[in-house]
Amino acid sequence: MRIVVLSDSHRAYATLLSIVEMQMDTADLFIFLGDGEDDFDNVLSLYPNLKYERVTGNCDWYSTYPLFIEKIINGKRVFFTHGHPFGVKHGLEDITREAKSRCADICLFGHTHNQFTDFKDSIHYMNPGAVCDGNYGMIDILPSGIMLIPAHL
Repeated sequence: MRIVVLSDSHRAYATLLSIVEMQMDTADLFIFLGDGEDDFDNVLSLYPNLKYERVTGNCDWYSTYPLFIEKIINGKRVFFTHGHPFGVKHGLEDITREAKSRCADICLFGHTHNQFTDFKDSIHYMNPGAVCDGNYGMIDILPSGIMLIPAHL
């Protein structure tokens, strides 16, 4: 299974659309981590059958989407958020504690605009970076394990 992880488009709709169109034939799921809700809505208006999950970001004013989601995806517990509720710009202690408390296999967050992957205490962490900078991420969940892939247009 391939998941494409997107965050922080900040009105870079054309870049977001390019990434989605480039990955849509191989992606099983898109996860949008916020800060560009209108951009993602515009993508969905073109591709209403796209499989996706999404959370709100701190710049998504008046959003009705959740701050975080925990979901079993292909047998793995995935916890995802924009990151601001857990203060990720000031360190990863709070989000790490939350991911551990949820027994997450994968923890996804954005907000900092910096691509980041790590594997610590049996949890895979990914920040895909900012779509507005051409960055995104991919996750392959295979019988042999989990692979995090930072990507750039």
